Amino acid sequence: MAKIKDVLDIESQRASMEQCRMIYLFQEGTFYRAYEWSAWLCVRYIQQFKTTKRLLKNEDTSIVFVGFPVTSLPKYTLEGADVSFGDDKSVCMALPVTVFKDTTDTQQLVNEFENWKQSVPFTDNSKKEIELDKNGGVASHPVRLTDVLHKIMAYPIERKSPLESMSFLAEIKQDISELL
Repeated sequence: MAKIKDVLDIESQRASMEQCRMIYLFQEGTFYRAYEWSAWLCVRYIQQFKTTKRLLKNEDTSIVFVGFPVTSLPKYTLEGADVSFGDDKSVCMALPVTVFKDTTDTQQLVNEFENWKQSVPFTDNSKKEIELDKNGGVASHPVRLTDVLHKIMAYPIERKSPLESMSFLAEIKQDISELL
């Protein structure tokens, strides 16, 4: 996972129509997440995903994102989209030019994105702010019990030591207690 500050830098670079067509997906466990502009593009052109809006801890800003299972990428790839995979398990999807056939003004798109972001309500269980880990990445806290189950299923226990497994179990226990 890229650092959240890096993700926000990537998402803020939307000066040309070429950049406005790009959806950046970052793999977090068994899910891809799209943040900010990429989330807006996903909701607007691909599917009405459940959008999460949270505050960034120690920052004076909020962040919106959507997510879906890694295995669902083919389902959510528009016909004609150009998809490339990064070394860090990220995905860059360039939407087809035909998606923006009615719009050539990047400022209009920026205004539409800003209006959309303002209209997204803060997620109910987002009373907690998103914490940044010591490297500037998102400290991963599950939003739903199904997220915890996916985390358990994705854990490669056969390649972990007993101590690592005990640590993972303590983390799962903490995640569940935060959800209840």
